[in-house]
This record gives sequence, C-alpha cells and structure tokens, in this order.
Amino acid sequence: MDIWNQKLTRENIEQFYDMYAAFAYRCAYKNLRDTTRAEMCVESAFIDTYHKRAKLAEDNVIYYFSDALQYHINELAARYPVINDSAPLEKNLDEYTASTMKHSILEKIDSPRFRIAEFMASTPDSKMRRKTPLTDFLQNSGVTVILLIKLLILAIVIAVVTYFGAITFFHTNDLILTRTQRGSQKLEEYIVGILDYLPITGSGNAQAGSAPDASEADQGETSATTESAAQSESSSEPSATVG
Repeated sequence: MDIWNQKLTRENIEQFYDMYAAFAYRCAYKNLRDTTRAEMCVESAFIDTYHKRAKLAEDNVIYYFSDALQYHINELAARYPVINDSAPLEKNLDEYTASTMKHSILEKIDSPRFRIAEFMASTPDSKMRRKTPLTDFLQNSGVTVILLIKLLILAIVIAVVTYFGAITFFHTNDLILTRTQRGSQKLEEYIVGILDYLPITGSGNAQAGSAPDASEADQGETSATTESAAQSESSSEPSATVG
C-alpha cells in the first residue's frame, strides 16, 4: 500500500478515501464487531482528517487519519461494549457500503454547516489572533455563542410570560395610570382627596364660623351710632314753640 504524500484537498479527498477506506473499515469492525459502528468510525475519521487538512503536512495526513480512527474506535468501544461474540472477526468492505459512506462523507463536508464551522475555526495568521482576559475566561469556562443565544431566548420567554401573566391574572393595567390619564385629572380632585389628611381642628372651624357674627355686630353698632347722632342734631335745632 502506498503512503499518502500530498496535501489533502477537496479535489483529492475521494482518492484518499478510495485508498484507505477498506483498510479503515476492517480495523474498525475487528474492534467493534458491528457494521454500523464501524461505518460511523470510518466516516468520522475521514471528516476529522479533512477538517485538519490545512494544518497537516503532506507526510502527516495518513498518521493523523490513523490516530483519528483509533480515537473513534476507542470511544465507541468504551460507550458500547461488544456483546455479539458470534459475529465474524473480520469483514471486508463491500462496494455498496463503500459507495454509501463516500456519499455521506462528501455530503457532510460540502454542507453549509461544515463550511461555516471551518470558516469560524480557521485563522489565516496566528500572529493576528489576540487573546484577551475575557477571551481566555470564556474559553476556560466553556461558554459558547450557542449557549449565550439560548440564555437570551430564555430571558425573552421569561419576560413575555411574566408580562402577560401580570396582566391576565393580577390586572396590573388597572393600577397603572398612563400619562394621559394623569394629565386629565384636575387640581380640585387632588385637593379634595387630601382634605381629610390636613391638620384642621374644631376651634379653627368655630373661629371661621364666628367671623360673620362679628361683622354683623360691627354693622349694628355703626347703625346705632348714626341714629344717636341724628337725634342729637335734631334736638339742638331751635324750635318755634320755645320762649
């Protein structure tokens, strides 16, 4: 078997698959004893190798592919132990399965999701990457953009449910005056509403009520004085019957 010695690209990924798919499938099946899991390992190993193609030298592509295949085999073997001991120890890759896996791999690497993930993970120049304390903190804490979006959506849902719940069950709109309602109220309504709280005693009301009586007394005294003055004037005039 010839060792791969060229840069992995989209144009030669099919050639790379045709060279190593059968060997990878036999290794995966020998360890897992299950055709479905063996196919999953082979597809994941080819996709991982293609994803790292920009960072792999020509002579390191096949070694990285072997490591990726072994990693996925160990992961599935630990998660799903082999229970079918009656299965054959070895199984060759048939043409139909090989064609199906190739189509699945090409479909995944050509999908928009895979291209977006590659674009976000790719950095043309490592010197241009600047790490800040905030970036290091987010990377170490495991916070991702998807998690932040989910938290934002959850906060919006909680706010909407709280708002409509307050309006529906507690009728908060009846307790809140709008600006138009506050402006339409007259000053007399405010004054009348606070009269019960003003410090007005009974003596003050009595004094206020006695004020008209005092004015009436003054008017009576004035009229009496006027009448007495008129009588004195009339008595001082000479009478024709005197002397």
